[in-house]
Amino acid sequence: MTWSPPTSGWDSSTASAYRGNWTRLRSLAWRRDSGLCQHIRYDTELPCLVAGAAVDHIVPVSQGGLNRLDNVQVLCQYHHAKKTAVESAAGRRKARASKSIPSRGKRIPGCLD
Repeated sequence: MTWSPPTSGWDSSTASAYRGNWTRLRSLAWRRDSGLCQHIRYDTELPCLVAGAAVDHIVPVSQGGLNRLDNVQVLCQYHHAKKTAVESAAGRRKARASKSIPSRGKRIPGCLD
């Protein structure tokens, strides 16, 4: 049976940030994974294998991940949403932490040098 990647949601606003061969890379990952979710289940240690909904970077580009075939995977809607939520929360924590640390070079009243 011939399959093809879903067309909805593929023109995301973030795709431009990846530049280069994202369309080709996404297609290669979809074919490699047969359009099935590759999230490893904790109970069986086997891939989820539900119909995929998105191709996702394993290590996000914002965290130094590369646009390479070995850094992308197909995920079902549930696992993609779950992974995105975890990454977003980590990003928010990091942003809050960076705001609470005074920048170097500024003098803070009451602090010893």
